[in-house]
Amino acid sequence: MTRIDQLLRSPRCLTIMVVVGLVLRAWAYLPGTSLWLDEVLLARNIEALGLRALLTEPLYLDQVAPRGYLGLAKLSILTFGASELALRLPAFLAAIAAMVAFRRLAVRMLDGLAVPVAVALFAIGIPLIKYGAEVKQYEGDALATILVLLWSIDLARQDHSTRRLVLAGLAGFVVVWFSQASVLVLGGAGATITLAWLRSREPRLRRVVGVTVPIWAVGCVLAVVAGRQAMTPSTARFMQDFWVRGFMPLPFQPLVAGRWLLEQFVSVFTDPTLLSYPMPSAYLAISAIGIVAIARRRGFEASLLVAIVAVAIAAAAAQQYPLRSRLMFYLIPVLLLAIGAGVEAARTVLGRLHPAAGYLATAMLLVPPIGAIVTTPPPYDIEYQRVVMAFLQERRQPEDRIHAFPLSRLPLLYYARRFGLEPGDFTTVRCDRDDTRNYVRDMDQFRGVRRLWLLSAENGAFAAARTTARTYLSTIGVRRDALIFSSLTRPAVGLELYDLSDPVRLTAADAESFPVPPMSPAQRPGCRPFTGPSPADDFLAGGPPPPR
Repeated sequence: MTRIDQLLRSPRCLTIMVVVGLVLRAWAYLPGTSLWLDEVLLARNIEALGLRALLTEPLYLDQVAPRGYLGLAKLSILTFGASELALRLPAFLAAIAAMVAFRRLAVRMLDGLAVPVAVALFAIGIPLIKYGAEVKQYEGDALATILVLLWSIDLARQDHSTRRLVLAGLAGFVVVWFSQASVLVLGGAGATITLAWLRSREPRLRRVVGVTVPIWAVGCVLAVVAGRQAMTPSTARFMQDFWVRGFMPLPFQPLVAGRWLLEQFVSVFTDPTLLSYPMPSAYLAISAIGIVAIARRRGFEASLLVAIVAVAIAAAAAQQYPLRSRLMFYLIPVLLLAIGAGVEAARTVLGRLHPAAGYLATAMLLVPPIGAIVTTPPPYDIEYQRVVMAFLQERRQPEDRIHAFPLSRLPLLYYARRFGLEPGDFTTVRCDRDDTRNYVRDMDQFRGVRRLWLLSAENGAFAAARTTARTYLSTIGVRRDALIFSSLTRPAVGLELYDLSDPVRLTAADAESFPVPPMSPAQRPGCRPFTGPSPADDFLAGGPPPPR
């Protein structure tokens, strides 16, 4: 081992990397950025429902979250008040714990420079920072994956008393109530331990299979049953519709399934909510090399990683759990371990030509992840709701009209009363999944209005509608003022003031002949009952839950 290797693998260097990761997570969390759409929908449930209801009843607004996580979030706001920081505290604590635990996992599973590489990638990983500063539960998924991997390695490598085996089983039984994805991870871990026992017939593994794994299995079954009961029929339909692209296409066709699978794993590096690395195919290849490298020295550990990914694929093929976007987040620790091992394997091979070549290759492979965090540092304000509302409050005049796109009205309702607005003070853009022209027609109701504020965010299926509506307003009127932001996941979000009172400009176009692009087929369930005026308005604005 060279002096450079010793330095990079030293406990002090790893501690520095962990500290950097903790600082980045605190940097994202402490500013208390505005809640964005998905956070608002879950936050209103946590704030409005009692602890008993959160633990036993379906949520409102088509939301689903682990019961244990909801309980922690409720206890947080009961203790510290209903602020953004309190709502996000469970996720932040999970992010801190995950950073510390991942270091231990990397040391247990990897060799050589794979350890500092994996720890560094985890420390600066944008999604691992971002989800630690959100109300949503996904950071707990990453922590659960790390813990299950640590438990599994410990169970397989050491002999334990029956009491310790029972405690390990109970730990898995508990974790499924805080992470839905942990059911898949425990399934992969249990299968790996069982197969290892069937191959070796070691008494140590037999005891794990006889004591710990059954407790995990019972917990997983109960969690799945409870998860299904936690969804109303309408929520279940919405989830199936929303995540349809995360399920393997049916009927099964090998070529179609292969293309779909490649697309899902490439998206880990292209989806803005996951890793933002260029050259996704290269990093996928590196991760595959890393699995092989781990298998050469630690066959059980490599089998664990492969089994967890295999169970994830099987769940998506069975149409049970999507393999897409943030629902793949729990696989990030697995992927970073594999990439770390792959980078070290590449360094070792090239180092045989010349030591400098190996280190140069390692540095080059670390440039894209470092570049991602440098160009997109925290904090991550997705929709800038409080800034936008403050801007509107400052410039609003009594005769102003306020019109909000369907998915923008929900955070608007949540923050409105803090900035002097009531739900009746604004209207909502007509929601249509299929016809972009209806959004242009909707704007025609404001012909002759001198001051129209349009609140919108460019996301998913509504991107074409938003762009077309704004272009139409600029054609028949004049944009007088605007506050526009871009963010990690939103190309544009903001507030614009249009003057539609000029008779000459009003003749420049009409809704029936104005050119419009087709609506995107993506994210089909964008128009939900509560995206327009509904009994949920008062609930979103701080009132009691609507009748079920």
